[in-house]
Amino acid sequence: MNKYYSFLLALLMISVIANAQEKATTESNPKIIRIVGKLINKQNQDPIPFANVGIIGSYIGAASNLDGVFEFKIPGKYRDKTIQASAVGFTTYTETVVNCILQDTLRIELSPVNYSIGEVEVMAESQVLQKILKTAVEKIPDNYIQTPFNYDVYYRSEKLVNNELSRLREAAVRIYDDKGYQREDAYQVFKERGYKFLQVRKNFEPASLADASTYLDELLEMDIVRGRGNILNANHIGFYDLKLERVSEYENDSIWVISYKSKKPMLSNTGDYYAKSYSGKIYIKTKDYAVIKNETHVEASNCSPQGRSFYVNPERQKWQPLKIEYDFSVTYKQYSGSYYLSYISYKRHHELKEKASGKCKNLDINTEMLITKINTQNPEIIEKRAYYENMAYNKNFWESYNIIFDEE
Repeated sequence: MNKYYSFLLALLMISVIANAQEKATTESNPKIIRIVGKLINKQNQDPIPFANVGIIGSYIGAASNLDGVFEFKIPGKYRDKTIQASAVGFTTYTETVVNCILQDTLRIELSPVNYSIGEVEVMAESQVLQKILKTAVEKIPDNYIQTPFNYDVYYRSEKLVNNELSRLREAAVRIYDDKGYQREDAYQVFKERGYKFLQVRKNFEPASLADASTYLDELLEMDIVRGRGNILNANHIGFYDLKLERVSEYENDSIWVISYKSKKPMLSNTGDYYAKSYSGKIYIKTKDYAVIKNETHVEASNCSPQGRSFYVNPERQKWQPLKIEYDFSVTYKQYSGSYYLSYISYKRHHELKEKASGKCKNLDINTEMLITKINTQNPEIIEKRAYYENMAYNKNFWESYNIIFDEE
């Protein structure tokens, strides 16, 4: 595995200080509790990646990396609280913080859970699945916050050329949403969101505006509950082939896992001007019809540097696209009675041919953002979007950026 990719996954948990330093910091400050562990599939002993681990009743937590490892720190006042580990398709683990810190490294085994279709009396006809999806859309105002709020995120992007890391950027970002999860068209959602960079660190110095630009806008477009250009567009559900993959479990609730494939990909239902195919899986709770996860794969004929939804003049392109495909995954988390965005991963692959020389190259863009804090009380209003950043590295900030606080 590429060493930079492994490093990317490790940083999902906002851990930026070496283990020895972290242990010393924790021991010297009894108000801070360090939680380290690994999630394992009990059936086959494989690691469980991208699982949610956190304190029940707060937004404090982390995501397990590709090897199932997670790590986060919590204020000492949570010593009497309960830790919960959950992943789609597995049983849920709960244990007190006090018991968890008795082990240097927690080993948490989760059992896979899938039910037969007959046991839950779900019919897999297309009309039934369309009804489930339409009900999930109708329930969004009940399930997701409908008022303005901030969420702070950890953002990371890397650009690889022929599998060699070219550019790496990490950032702490604050996002403001003026309407919460009130569904709108893409343009309206764009106007209602703003963001700014709090701190940045990167392995390059921008030489142009293009160098300083980020992929935050595209990541935000992949929040499928907020906008309409996706499988949750009630007017376009009939344009999809649907199949009930299975009924599984998440946090002790049963969920429908529905696969979908667009019969006619277009900008209004994919968000991509050049989409050729658009397919994926959506995970919906049976109890309240909340969308808790979405995975999408897209193949496209071309792309614009300005974003997926923009047209590009092919005559001005120096590179001819041979193959373009990307995957994005979005998860949601419940907190204080409402569901919020929790994590977005976006991985894009290009195979290109230079028109002048005929030389070919591979270009990969990997980006992600992990929500670290939710603020619904007197949120900071951010009216514009910071498309470019050129901040100096702040060592003190990054050395303290591994404690995830909730609304306090």
